[in-house]
Amino acid sequence: MAVLPFDHPPAARRGAIPAYLVSGFLGSGKTTLIRHLLEQPGMADTALVINEFGEVGLDQMLVQSAVENVLLMENGCVCCSIRGDLTDTIGDLFAKVATGRMPAFSRIVIETTGLADPAPIVQELTTTRGLVERIRLEKVIVTVDAVLGARQLGDTPEVAAQVAQADLLLVTKCDLVDDNAVSALVVQLQTLNPAAEIVRSSGAGFDVGDLLAPAAAPLARLPAMRCEGGELCAHAPGEPCPEHGLVVSAPASVRHHGIESWSTRHDAPLRWEDVRDWLDLLYSLRPAHLLRMKAILHLAERQAPVVIHGVGHLVDPPATLDRWPQGRPRSEIVVITRGLDPRLVGRSFEALALRGARAPARTASPFAGRDRAVPGIPLHS
Repeated sequence: MAVLPFDHPPAARRGAIPAYLVSGFLGSGKTTLIRHLLEQPGMADTALVINEFGEVGLDQMLVQSAVENVLLMENGCVCCSIRGDLTDTIGDLFAKVATGRMPAFSRIVIETTGLADPAPIVQELTTTRGLVERIRLEKVIVTVDAVLGARQLGDTPEVAAQVAQADLLLVTKCDLVDDNAVSALVVQLQTLNPAAEIVRSSGAGFDVGDLLAPAAAPLARLPAMRCEGGELCAHAPGEPCPEHGLVVSAPASVRHHGIESWSTRHDAPLRWEDVRDWLDLLYSLRPAHLLRMKAILHLAERQAPVVIHGVGHLVDPPATLDRWPQGRPRSEIVVITRGLDPRLVGRSFEALALRGARAPARTASPFAGRDRAVPGIPLHS
């Protein structure tokens, strides 16, 4: 069997602790979420990196001890305010642990400012030497205001960018609007970011364990396609549907400040070489227009599912899962773009990734004799 680059995890990530990035627009409930996390007994051995102590209201909480910009809460949670560079702040936390000035922690939660685009922060956390050996970004959590979210998606580019980067969207203040309004907002969020998990909450009514659980396999929540007659269907757009005899159409695209998404499902196994050529094209020609890419791949060279994540112009090395989250082998891909017609993504996928979809599996390494590489994907293991 061919040796592919995802057969062995990068050594730098082994033993790294999980990190969670919490983002959300001003007034969306991000501070309430942070405060709720601080109050949980289960947050012991967690380091929480926040913007300002005053904004969270730590006066009402029990602080056991303080070391410079780090507070040790009574429940064992370590709370740290950002001083200057995020990388330096996190490095300082590990240094304090090494010198015995604060207890060790097994996870880290990082808060962004309300106007921040998570993409540069994600890239910093996943590419900076000294961080990637210590932490692995587990999930990007974004709070969305159920009252103002629909309007903000149309009026505020920062909100659309935050939603596009999320692994989990926490819709807050659901008790302040009717169910129909919340459902309409959820549809908007699903269209903009089909791969994100969406959790509805009222006040602090959410389970911290669910929020900090390992991210679900990407694309397990892809919205079902509909046949032209309206029936739900699992086939990819443009493919004939043997069950209904109709051509499957993609969900309607909703554009927010030039941000759109393209998604597809494909049952037949793909060749890694073809997928890699497609990614190479995308990330060579249009890297500035790609916000997120998530894929779970059914490859001819592997029985296990292969997962790929991309943030901005960077693509993580592929990794394998133990089982198929959909219950059966199938490729599912989501690409979120800004300023790029998603139909062009689909055409390039059809031209390159599907060219050998029905060819027999290769027995030699698909990387033999090749010298090109998608950023972040090594040629050899």
